[in-house]
Amino acid sequence: MAGWVLYNTYLQNPEYRRSHILGGFISNNSKNERNTYYYADVNNTAGQIEKFRAMGAEDGQIIIDPVHARLPRRENYQYLKNEILQPGDTLIICSLSVLGSKYAARPELIYCRDHHIRVKVLDMSATMQDFPEGLENIYDTVTDAVIQTLTTVIRQEQIRIKRQQRRGIETLKESTAWEDYGRPAITLPDNYIEVMDRWLNGKITANAAMGLMGLRRTTFYKLAKLYKEGDLQI
Repeated sequence: MAGWVLYNTYLQNPEYRRSHILGGFISNNSKNERNTYYYADVNNTAGQIEKFRAMGAEDGQIIIDPVHARLPRRENYQYLKNEILQPGDTLIICSLSVLGSKYAARPELIYCRDHHIRVKVLDMSATMQDFPEGLENIYDTVTDAVIQTLTTVIRQEQIRIKRQQRRGIETLKESTAWEDYGRPAITLPDNYIEVMDRWLNGKITANAAMGLMGLRRTTFYKLAKLYKEGDLQI
């Protein structure tokens, strides 16, 4: 598939990194040239590609990963993100779920905003609106609005889960089972999401993140794995 062709080409030809795909071959890209790339996961890949082609996407611009989007090892996406996309470029996806759960999508959007990479989400009309040249900073503002919405949803879910946990513990305390309850589950620090976002975006080291959250190394990496896969209930 086109995504695998692109990925393998970059691996075998490192000098082609951060280049522009034109008409089935890769040519050197001007620093000032803004490029558009399309990313699809394996959920209804054909449907996503059909939408991209209707927008004028060439096969070489479409990157595909042969794994489910919620898994942390999306090699083609990671290569697109870290080696190809440049400030001023545009990344187009069909929905936020392509980037994983809301916990996984949030740091990806933060990365794009901080690197001035525009993200267009086909099922989010606010992200699809184009602005005149010279107003490109508005795209970062739009991305930030999506990030803030995800942050609100995550925090509301965090409050709801903690409330349910407290109710469950209080109920358990009133029963004879409390004596056999065993070791309590790990309580996440209040700054967990903020610190994890900084760590995932390379702004702080793992050791610094552990110190800020007061977590031991084993616990930190255990929780980090669940967080990146979207399986950590916060």
